[in-house]
Amino acid sequence: MTTEEIKTKLEIALRRLHDSQPDLFAFTPDTNQTEWNLTHHLASEIHRAFPDHHCDVDVAKPNFHNRRPDIIVHWRGTHESNLLVIELKRAQKDAPEEIEKIKNFWFQSPLNYQYGAVIVVNDENSKVVVIQNED
Repeated sequence: MTTEEIKTKLEIALRRLHDSQPDLFAFTPDTNQTEWNLTHHLASEIHRAFPDHHCDVDVAKPNFHNRRPDIIVHWRGTHESNLLVIELKRAQKDAPEEIEKIKNFWFQSPLNYQYGAVIVVNDENSKVVVIQNED
């Protein structure tokens, strides 16, 4: 799988999310949308895009100071098929920091995710950035 193929699948998942839930950002002034809620909804669409893999949300990594990637696309029980780690943000300004986190934590041994993505989800201009692990 290539970086472009991963990006296309994630963009389709994001478009499906917006199409299937056009009111996703329609909260009252008494309710605030969180990244965790968005992660939950988006993970369902991402799993549809990667049917041959598991898609998990908020999985703690005890050997890595309990860090928790937002979404992972992998096969459970092995590091051999860690395909994609995803960090979700609501603001574009947070994306560069998340890319560095992916490189510094999730691309390292023994996890060795093949790809990382930062997905900015908001009601105006959502965006997908995908990077490949070069190690």
